[in-house]
Amino acid sequence: MPRGKAMRNPNGYGSVVKLSGNRRNPFEVRVNTKLNEWGYPVYDVLGRFPERQSASIALAKYNETPYDLSNAKITFAEVYEKWFEKKYINGKRKYSASSIGCTKGAYRKCEKLHNRTFKEIRTPEMQAILDDYTLSHAYMEHIKNLFNQLYAYALENDIVQKDYSKFARITKPDDDKKGVPFTKEEIRLLWEHVDKVPFVDTVLIYIYSGWRCAELLTMPTADIDIQAWTFKGGMKTESSKNRIVPIHTLIRPYVALRLSEGHNSLFAYDGKPVTYETRYLPLFRNALAQSGITTPHTPHDCRHTFTSLLDSAGANEVCIDRLVGHASKSITRKIYTHKDIEELREAIELIKKEP
Repeated sequence: MPRGKAMRNPNGYGSVVKLSGNRRNPFEVRVNTKLNEWGYPVYDVLGRFPERQSASIALAKYNETPYDLSNAKITFAEVYEKWFEKKYINGKRKYSASSIGCTKGAYRKCEKLHNRTFKEIRTPEMQAILDDYTLSHAYMEHIKNLFNQLYAYALENDIVQKDYSKFARITKPDDDKKGVPFTKEEIRLLWEHVDKVPFVDTVLIYIYSGWRCAELLTMPTADIDIQAWTFKGGMKTESSKNRIVPIHTLIRPYVALRLSEGHNSLFAYDGKPVTYETRYLPLFRNALAQSGITTPHTPHDCRHTFTSLLDSAGANEVCIDRLVGHASKSITRKIYTHKDIEELREAIELIKKEP
């Protein structure tokens, strides 16, 4: 072979072509070359490079893991639409309206990324959204989860070669430790009005189960077992996900009644599942006001009330951690046995109704 002449690539491999003229990046990488109906060659341009060596390296990397070049310019919004369709529209699992609503809300908060080419997005752009402290910690978790799922979809479909979402972090401190527990008198008022005021039953369900508001609002009814009397669900951390919480005997009638209504979510209003900000929060506040409770409680206060009641009743610390989904060095098993569930049931039944 004459010196200086490039070795011919195998058929179908692609080629590096030096373009004419004085160009900054004169070496063009062409792939998927074929003949059109008139017999002229057509191809996709992988990119242009300043020297032949970098162009040849790019071509070699492409041939190691070929991908659809039409994905090179796909935007964040387009990836979201394709992923959403796959998961929520064509997927086998049915998701509650609340779950879908959380996803759509998280997507809206990413408006700055909507028109960005997905493969060009980097960690700092996602981090800037997660650093918006006007958002609640829970909202940030939905956004971070959306980033993770979109990148998993993009990797699966060769849209990107690297997951930059795993480097983005929620920097805002978790507000899980803040809150004002309900007093004994306020709990007594709730029981007094549970059959008189709409949605008071939901407040008591939260108080006697310890779920985060979003966890129970998005929990599929299939994960609520009234034969074994257990809830199953959770989000946020590994210790919090897929935890089992026995249903306290005091709230069983209200859980069973709501399930009998046949909705996809335990909490429904006018036949539709409720979302936190637009539906549940006003209903929660109205339920407290009509029950004579003037303290400005939030739904998250129910969770703090639950842990406070367990602690006051002398429940085992490990059981408390398992029930609320907190990490504990004493918890070594992630799989719940029958004995585990019965121990949790005994712990939760230590909470008694206020006279």
